[in-house]
Amino acid sequence: MKLSPLILFATTLGYSLITQADGGPLKAPSLFDKGPAAMTAINLKTEELTSLMLLDSAMDIAKSAALATGCESVEGDYSIEISADGAINKPVTNVIKIVSPGKSDPLILNAIAEEPDAFLGQVFTIKQAKNNKLKETLISEFSGTAHINRELTLLSIQGSAIVLGQNNTPSPYPYFRLKHFYEEPKSDNSQYLSGWGLASLSKEGFPVNKFWVRSKALKTDGQLKRVVLQEDLLIGFSACRIVIDSATDIKKKTDKQEKQKSFAFKGTMTISKSQPNEKLPKANEI
Repeated sequence: MKLSPLILFATTLGYSLITQADGGPLKAPSLFDKGPAAMTAINLKTEELTSLMLLDSAMDIAKSAALATGCESVEGDYSIEISADGAINKPVTNVIKIVSPGKSDPLILNAIAEEPDAFLGQVFTIKQAKNNKLKETLISEFSGTAHINRELTLLSIQGSAIVLGQNNTPSPYPYFRLKHFYEEPKSDNSQYLSGWGLASLSKEGFPVNKFWVRSKALKTDGQLKRVVLQEDLLIGFSACRIVIDSATDIKKKTDKQEKQKSFAFKGTMTISKSQPNEKLPKANEI
């Protein structure tokens, strides 16, 4: 079979693009030196896992607002606060509050944790408590569904938010995220829980933005102590970075029947027009 000159040209061009980076073929991260990453199970308590779902959802809210009104319109430092006990089908006890700079009325999301499936994993549904603004951008009907496998190594989240855009017209912005978690040793009693992947945003059914997803959490004595999430815009009109940096504190609350742990996070969400490769002065110190 003869190949046409056009096919030969396209094949040669494609190979040259792949091999031009650093003078050789594009390489996978060292994590995959011995093949696909192992499905080694990660140990997280339900309240910790619920908190991570709420943090990821805050990132999705921020991305939607940045796409609808421009990154510069939502730039700033937001305070965040999470309280989660991981109770099954009790959204009122699993909540994140996002307070815009200069404001006091928080944007609130609740998480519904479903009963875990022993063979597949667990499903979480995140919903907006009421319509509210991220800075001056109105967000309504935010809703997402998160699926995590039973080993807690693969997470997918999809959903949408209605955002009032620059033309003063509300539009739906569907989003999708796929993230991989893996643990790395730090010391005898501490580990890093790292995560990376991609996220996308769409409008009118068409993909518009792509974000590079990274996260890093510190576990000490088997419990999460600090969580940093970072997303950088890779495809779009201008640079945009979203970073959440939060510390954790475990408190005990007393129910009528039993004592149940409640997991609390406090921290900041920073939205800026930083480039993807710009260093973070604080998050890298974790």
